[in-house]
Amino acid sequence: MQRYFPRTLLAALALGGAIHAAQADTLKSESEVRALADKVMAQAGAGRTDDAYGLLSPYSLIDIRTLEIARGNARNSRMAIEAQVGGSVGYEFIRSEKVGESLIKLTYIEKTEKQAIPWMFIFYKAPGGWGVSAFSNGDNVDALFDR
Repeated sequence: MQRYFPRTLLAALALGGAIHAAQADTLKSESEVRALADKVMAQAGAGRTDDAYGLLSPYSLIDIRTLEIARGNARNSRMAIEAQVGGSVGYEFIRSEKVGESLIKLTYIEKTEKQAIPWMFIFYKAPGGWGVSAFSNGDNVDALFDR
């Protein structure tokens, strides 16, 4: 399978990312977590990847510079991606997985004219509330089927 996304973008927001010094905004409930992810995906599904990343920034528990690097990479590669898979035509929620009481993984796809683009968010329940601990998007559609 041809790779549409640079590996650095896919790995930019690994779970072990550094915590930034400024206190992130937090979400108070699991329903707020899902609502934020839905808003992010509404932007992605409309082809507004930069806006999607921007919605995540206030809730990022990782180093904000890492998120901004990933945002810049996505912005720079968007035209090349669209040349390969076509424009965005929406999104679809795939599943929610919870591990213990402190981790939630939400999986979506950004729908394009020719290919599904998986988006995965991991939220961690910090003492002050839920925040984005890890995030990725890419072309590994096969990963959606691994259980």
